[in-house]
Amino acid sequence: MSPRALLSILWSSMVLLSAPAVEARPAAGQDPPPRPIGASDLLRSEPFDRITLIDNSVVIVEPVSPRPLPLIDVRKEREKRLKEATNPVGSFIEVGKEPKKQEDEGTIEGRDIIKIHLLQAGRSEVRDFLVKRTSIKKIEYFEDLLLDEVDRLILSRDFARAFECCLRVRTRDPSWPGLDDHVNKVLYTEGRRALIDGDDERGLRLLRELLARNRDYPGLLEQIVQAYGKRIERSVRMGQYVLGRRVLHELEGVVGERASVAALRSRFVSKATDRLQQAETKDPADRLDALAEAIRIWPTLPGVEARYIEAFRAMPTLDVGVIDVASPPGPWVKSPADDRIVRLLYLPILADDDENARKGKPAGQLAASVETSDLGRRMVIRLRPGPIWSDGSRPVSIADVARALIEQTDPHSPTYEARWAQLLDRAEVRGEDRIEVRLHQSPLKAGSSLLGPVGAAHAGVDGRVVLSASRRILVTDGPFGCTQSEDGRLELRTRSDQASDGTIRRIREIRLSQGETAVTALRRGDVTMIDHVPPDQVAAMTGAPEIQIGQYQRPVVHVLAVDGRTPALRNRALRRGLSYAINRKGLLEETVLKHPTNDIDAPADGPFAKGSFADAAGVKPLAFDILLAKMLVAAAKKELGGRSIRLTLDFPAIPECRAVVPKLAEAFQIAGVEIELAEWPESRLEGELRAGRRFDLAYRVLRCDDPIGQAGPLLCPAYDAPPEADPLASAASPRILQLLLQLERAGEWPTARGLASQIDRESRNELAVIPLWQLADHYAWRSRLRGPGATASRLYDGIESWQVAPWVAHDPWDPGQKPEKSK
Repeated sequence: MSPRALLSILWSSMVLLSAPAVEARPAAGQDPPPRPIGASDLLRSEPFDRITLIDNSVVIVEPVSPRPLPLIDVRKEREKRLKEATNPVGSFIEVGKEPKKQEDEGTIEGRDIIKIHLLQAGRSEVRDFLVKRTSIKKIEYFEDLLLDEVDRLILSRDFARAFECCLRVRTRDPSWPGLDDHVNKVLYTEGRRALIDGDDERGLRLLRELLARNRDYPGLLEQIVQAYGKRIERSVRMGQYVLGRRVLHELEGVVGERASVAALRSRFVSKATDRLQQAETKDPADRLDALAEAIRIWPTLPGVEARYIEAFRAMPTLDVGVIDVASPPGPWVKSPADDRIVRLLYLPILADDDENARKGKPAGQLAASVETSDLGRRMVIRLRPGPIWSDGSRPVSIADVARALIEQTDPHSPTYEARWAQLLDRAEVRGEDRIEVRLHQSPLKAGSSLLGPVGAAHAGVDGRVVLSASRRILVTDGPFGCTQSEDGRLELRTRSDQASDGTIRRIREIRLSQGETAVTALRRGDVTMIDHVPPDQVAAMTGAPEIQIGQYQRPVVHVLAVDGRTPALRNRALRRGLSYAINRKGLLEETVLKHPTNDIDAPADGPFAKGSFADAAGVKPLAFDILLAKMLVAAAKKELGGRSIRLTLDFPAIPECRAVVPKLAEAFQIAGVEIELAEWPESRLEGELRAGRRFDLAYRVLRCDDPIGQAGPLLCPAYDAPPEADPLASAASPRILQLLLQLERAGEWPTARGLASQIDRESRNELAVIPLWQLADHYAWRSRLRGPGATASRLYDGIESWQVAPWVAHDPWDPGQKPEKSK
């Protein structure tokens, strides 16, 4: 059998198309010419090739093979055409017939003629053809169509689909010509666009990936240096020098030593050198700050470390990261921040309400003795020779004590206390160092009203005196004075001129209300101590190198305070509905602690912490029942006239509060109460609540040292507010208010203890506040600080004996230095 007969049998339904004799335009029933194909079609469609014949006919065929087709030798093709011109061959070979002239078998095998299969044809039309290579004007491979689409998508900034097109080419043929160039182009263009849009992390990641593929890509190194340079400049501008140096080190590893990298490095060095020069003309405190700034900018600057250590030893400084700073500080206690520093700034009349203090034994108080008579309704206070006020004007005198006691009865004074105003009858000065205090009734704890700070009588109501038209300073008589007080920052300096063995001469409190920010600052060494460790970070920090953890003696209780001046909240059904909507155990374990509860960290059943004598025994835990919560809220709405209930929940900027408050709001909304959230700095929120500002719900974090004396302010934030604030009306439960008033008049300890326990028991049903949970409260410090104890009642207990060593943090990538070093 001849070769042509064999081909006819194998391709029984094929027609040999010998161009240009056959026109391949679509016949009747065939699909129209193909329309332009977009990225979505290419990514979803089956692979195909697009062939344009020399008569401009376009056909869509299955992918040809081999891919790509080998190039045609132009010289040999020209000779072959001349030969065909002298010996013409018929254009058609009909199936089952012998050709007029025998074709060379090698023509098909050598790919001068290729087999194609049409994808666009009618049902009864032939799809398989043989076509000469010389009849093909252009062939567009599926892979090339995808790469062309990549170029278009890059122009339209659709980088995701552009990369998908590259991936599809890669799956078909990883070595396809032009694939690597297009992938590089996508990476470069998308990286540049991300940098322009401000997404530095993604942009640099893409450019670094391109660098690993092709380091010599045009403009790549310059683009990387420019992007890193912007990050470095931004870090320097924001004072984030550690981040800036880390980025510079990363840039050096990416591009090596270049003139542009050296210029960026010189910015750090010149800025640090400038601070070093400025330090020479400043006082000891400012000199230390300038040197600390220089060493933060560039730790390896020659000579800066030795000068910093020398300056630090002259002015030992304790940097403390706190939830909030006192705003403003003064001779009062309005917030936890005030309570933290007030003993550093002011001496109380009595350091404690005990016999030793009344006899004048503790050093940190003004009274030499306090004598009581007439069943405690008469007190005679004798002052010891007082310290000098910080402005140097005079010593503390009996006039200062008299003014402090009397001002607490003035509703217009920032130190006003309603209970003391009702208790005090008169205060009379009996000599240069004596004052007699008369009370309307016998108090249960006579000395408790003498524990507060005493301000200077010659100062204004805010405790400050005028030095010039633009300067007013806080006058204090404690071991420290306030030298700087601004939003987010407080600076205290010891009044002693000499420091020995690293004894602290300066305290700088810096507001770091974000939990992770405070912990990160402590780990990095930006601060030496933090006043609060978020509950979910305690386990991670325990055992961390160079860090120690302490615990406050009293746990804190988290509650939602309720304002009875809001008509809806006087409805007990609504308060119960809000309480039932809270999944205390679930929120505590999943959001606040992020570990199971224990004996201390547990849901609360009342306003007093577990273990306190006021914590009533046998009180059932507050349950979670969302269905009952919805029913109670619905009943409350009906009693209130069917109106919707919308409340505002104020909360302090404390990490665990930020985490859990949105979940509380969500639970209340499920129960049928609309909630609007409002975040406040802790000091401002507590100060305004205690001053009598109206609110709906307020998240409070309470530490109770004296359940009998502090029960009122715990259950009713405005309990000691001026009369115009209508403080008693703010108590949501009349029954709890009745018990609080009875507790004030209690004259015997057993009666008072019984009332405190009864308040705790009845608070479960009355819900004057909505208890949430109690938590152990922790603080932490770096080991270069020596003196803090494992437990403390206040953060700065015993600070007069604390010692702090200078500390220099070096970059961990610096091979010549350790990551950190204490001197």
